[in-house]
Amino acid sequence: MNHRFKTPLAVYRVCSKRDGDDLFNDRKSGKIADLKCHVIKTETSDKADAKPVMYIVKKTIGVPKSADVKISDEIVLFGRRYLIIDANPRRYWMELLMTCEVKGNDR
Repeated sequence: MNHRFKTPLAVYRVCSKRDGDDLFNDRKSGKIADLKCHVIKTETSDKADAKPVMYIVKKTIGVPKSADVKISDEIVLFGRRYLIIDANPRRYWMELLMTCEVKGNDR
């Protein structure tokens, strides 16, 4: 396994705030870190029943174990915004499973 972290990414933590009446949910994302990672695996599947065709891109990446990332954070990698759906700690690094939906013509 390649443990050289060369690919840059940005981590955003999404927090929500409600007003006094619990009516509005302000969704704000704040950048918490700039990290380096290595891409382990990429999977692409399609949702053919949707018009236009939507592709679901799943990536598995490795980040340093000391990185402050958790499930439901958002990562910007190669110009796309991914959502972290799973985090598995390894011996020297942490493995993150991310997902993103892409329109057919943006693929």
